[in-house]
Amino acid sequence: MVPSWRFVVWSFVLGLMAMVGAVFLAHAGAEGVSEWGNTIAWIIGPFLCVYLITFLLLDPLLRQRQTATPGFARDIIVVALYIVAAVFVLGRVGDFSFGAFLGTGAIAAAILGLSLQQTLGNLFAGLSLYLSPAFQVGDWIELNGNIRISGTKETYIGQVEAITWRCVHLRNENGDTEVFPNLVVAQAVVTNLYAPSGLHRRTGRIVIEPSHDIHLALNKLAIALAGIPHLPSHPPEVVVTGFDLGGALLEMRWWALGFRNGKMAQYQAFRLAATCLPREGFPLMGPHGATTARIAPKPLDIQKIQNLLEKMELPTKYAAGLQGGISIRHAAPGEGIIRAGDPGESLFWILKGTLAKVQAESRMEPYSGIFWRSIVEFKPGDWFGEASLLTGAPRRSTVVAVTSCELAEIPKEAFEAVLKNDPNLLERLASLMEKRNPQPREASHPVSHLEQWRTKIMNWFGME
Repeated sequence: MVPSWRFVVWSFVLGLMAMVGAVFLAHAGAEGVSEWGNTIAWIIGPFLCVYLITFLLLDPLLRQRQTATPGFARDIIVVALYIVAAVFVLGRVGDFSFGAFLGTGAIAAAILGLSLQQTLGNLFAGLSLYLSPAFQVGDWIELNGNIRISGTKETYIGQVEAITWRCVHLRNENGDTEVFPNLVVAQAVVTNLYAPSGLHRRTGRIVIEPSHDIHLALNKLAIALAGIPHLPSHPPEVVVTGFDLGGALLEMRWWALGFRNGKMAQYQAFRLAATCLPREGFPLMGPHGATTARIAPKPLDIQKIQNLLEKMELPTKYAAGLQGGISIRHAAPGEGIIRAGDPGESLFWILKGTLAKVQAESRMEPYSGIFWRSIVEFKPGDWFGEASLLTGAPRRSTVVAVTSCELAEIPKEAFEAVLKNDPNLLERLASLMEKRNPQPREASHPVSHLEQWRTKIMNWFGME
């Protein structure tokens, strides 16, 4: 094994010190040798003590404490220790008076301080950043204030790459690294955008054409935003916050885990808003008015309705009665279709595209954030949401479009007329629910699950 260069250097230094010590011991009685030996000992001893303190105490403590500037703090402390050691050696060897030096050098110190005002300002600003660490290397931070020479207030966002005794290195979203003096950072308002341990709300604003049914726009956009990965306790939401450009100002709100997670969600939120709202008949507003026209819905072909009924093992004769109540929905990649816990009263049949039932989970890779984990994948011909359609039960899961999709939505009203005209359909629907949601019968319960489904369907459609 080849010895490291540090081992070689220290072996040479220790060997040299041993040789010098041997020479002094051999000539201990000679005139002046003892005095020189004491002088060298007083010079080497304090500096050796500083090294031992740094190696045995300072470095282990700073490695255990996760500070923003461990390297910078070590340099400051080591320099201070060496200054103290130098003053001590000068006092012991050369009769140096530190008090006299301070008295006679006050004017020189003042001149030196004025000439190094900017440097000292950065030094002490770095000390303040160390003593109260609001961020550390790897965090994304936002600086607000006079951070440029122009003196105008601005905002800068970047990831902390390094912190030294003079400056802070920030890398922005474009991959460019900029260096800010510690004094500028200390005087700015600093917001730490990177906090993997906590959720932070992010917002985005858009303007749409005023409408009497704007509440539908809020609901449809909120469901579309359910495609943004989120925890069940913090779903995205949409509210009206004011008016702008002659239209209603909508604010989209979502919760993110970390800066990059929030940025990715922001891109997805605006893309979904620009896709969903015009498609659903709510034009976006610009300086010259509404930018899109309303889109008339297209009826579903009766042959496709018959195919769906065959898959659901229901008589195809009900296709004509259902056709008028079925609507076609389109979804963009990443758009939410239904959200767990929301009320619902419709079934979705997939005509084109792929969807997935998802569950949120927190991850640290590729960056700290909330991501979807796919549980079940739906293909063309599959359907979901029958429990809400037939019993009014809340949505049990969140379903998100994986690709561009086309779906047929069958609401409660479409089945209600058919069911009331033909009560025999009730048994088929109850059997469908039992088949899609199989559960073992409890011996202690006198009513079977099939009878329970029949009762829930009758109550929901008012057939008591």
